[in-house]
Amino acid sequence: MTASTIVDEALALPLAERSFIVGRLLLSLDDDRPLSDEWREEIARRVARREAGESRSVSREEVRRDVQALLS
Repeated sequence: MTASTIVDEALALPLAERSFIVGRLLLSLDDDRPLSDEWREEIARRVARREAGESRSVSREEVRRDVQALLS
């Protein structure tokens, strides 16, 4: 399986599953700017809550609608 195939299949997933994958991939990156212990703990908490079904993803459109309602 190629990276292109994986990306194509991932893009076909619902938003919540794509968000989950992005989070996990970001955690896997090792760059010159290491995350603080606090951020690693927060990310681990958020991933655990997502995996346990205790949180949900919100679409960009839903956030926009809610912000517009607050500003109106």
